[in-house]
Amino acid sequence: MRPEDKYKWMIWAISFLAVMNIATIATVIYNRQKTAEEITVQEPIEVQAGNRSMRFSQRYFRDQLNLNRDQMIIFNEHNIQFRQEVRDINLELINIRQQMLEEMSALKSDTALLNRLSDSIGYLHSELKKITYSYYLDIKNICDEQQRQKLESLFGGLFTIDAAPGQYGRQRGQYGRGQGRGFNNFNNN
Repeated sequence: MRPEDKYKWMIWAISFLAVMNIATIATVIYNRQKTAEEITVQEPIEVQAGNRSMRFSQRYFRDQLNLNRDQMIIFNEHNIQFRQEVRDINLELINIRQQMLEEMSALKSDTALLNRLSDSIGYLHSELKKITYSYYLDIKNICDEQQRQKLESLFGGLFTIDAAPGQYGRQRGQYGRGQGRGFNNFNNN
């Protein structure tokens, strides 16, 4: 084979590999954006897929606590506010995580900016915990003694463990650590 032919084949091979790399990177970026959009569309209180998907819904609380009509009216007011606050914080968390990824991917990452972004995530986690305990106390205030005991058992697992079983399993690759779609999404991010 002549040297000119070798160079032509090498140029074609390099070009092919470059196109493949660009396509791979574009696919990764597209899938990350698509996943972020899917997370923002879902209700933040929705729990992981499967049997837990209906857990912590209005119906779940009504049935589990045996809430009467008057209690449900008050519960719904608190629930609407809670869901909106959680959704807003989750959107901020998604935005900050995206900023962090972009900064970490930069040729020269600004560690001061990464530290500020990390601190912001910590602050938002704190806010989520505060919103969650406030929500709990609001519900607790409308319950009788028997309902309070049941409420405590419903929320008990959420505050004694930091991660739901399987939260960092298969979802890790799809959503990143702490970005699962579960109840812990607003409670543990």
